[in-house]
Amino acid sequence: MQPNRRRVAMKIKMISSMIGVVGGGSWATALVKVLLEKAGVQVMWWVRSSEAADAINASGRNPRHLRDVVLDRGRVVATTDLASVVSRCEVLLVAVPSVCVHEVFSGLPQGCMKGSVVASAVKGYLPETGRSVTSFFVDCMGVEAGNVCVVSGPSHAEEVACGQCTFLEVASPSRATALKVADALRCGYIHVEVSDRVSTLELCGLAKNVYAVAAGMLAGLGHGDNLTAVLVAAAAKEMCGLHGDAMSSFATLGDLAVTCFSRHSRNRRLGEAVACGRAAGGFSAEGGMVAEGYYASLVLHGLAAGAGMPVAEAVYRVLHCGASAEREMNGLIDNVF
Repeated sequence: MQPNRRRVAMKIKMISSMIGVVGGGSWATALVKVLLEKAGVQVMWWVRSSEAADAINASGRNPRHLRDVVLDRGRVVATTDLASVVSRCEVLLVAVPSVCVHEVFSGLPQGCMKGSVVASAVKGYLPETGRSVTSFFVDCMGVEAGNVCVVSGPSHAEEVACGQCTFLEVASPSRATALKVADALRCGYIHVEVSDRVSTLELCGLAKNVYAVAAGMLAGLGHGDNLTAVLVAAAAKEMCGLHGDAMSSFATLGDLAVTCFSRHSRNRRLGEAVACGRAAGGFSAEGGMVAEGYYASLVLHGLAAGAGMPVAEAVYRVLHCGASAEREMNGLIDNVF
């Protein structure tokens, strides 16, 4: 452990300015790759596991996720020391599961994030409190409100890592903050728009995962794309009822569609597994990759009280109340769609 920390420290001295990435999963890995597309950009990358940090520093590959992605070892430093990342990087991209956000950041010294620009690429809320990720950083970590932003859009890590054309939206109360993060992410295959729709992106990022679980349930029960398209339409209507401009951009409508239809969607796979008899809790973090819809359904259930969201409520009853996926989906077919 000590030799690794010394190697990282020695390498850090040679780096004058860096962007920090927090998270060791596939989305974090893809974001590191995107950032390194710009010449001169350096990345300091926090991962939980010292073994993963050693492997990344030695080989330029994440040993657990997107192993085929090879990163420039001269421009990326992996470490398990989050405080060091925060102190050395003005901009932090956060890409940990929502259920881990509080645990990862709560051990930092008081006030150490003041002045940091924090970009949340977390498509979820903190399930233990029901608060959004940006509000956690502002209210609990002392980040200035104008220094937070949300990164969202239809963006499966597997496709981003392969250089597939992808559109993102970066939203912040401060246009300068949004532009700074957008510029860091923009490259030949990443197109970025900026806005101030922070709450819209965060709420839609939460909700779309729940509807993807429903799409997976339909697929697991033998239904096809025709019915899934109807589900997406019903989901869009529910999301607009919860937040008026929910479907007003490619970032939100596109993210809903791709999460419901794509083979890359972990939330869709969760729904398929549950429809086939698997326990939801056992699947939700299978292989170290979290299906956000499991936790999102709890939060959305609280937010949607009295909002008339039968699809979201059906998913909640299946995942957390022991209801039958077949019975709930048939109820939607007969009475809602």
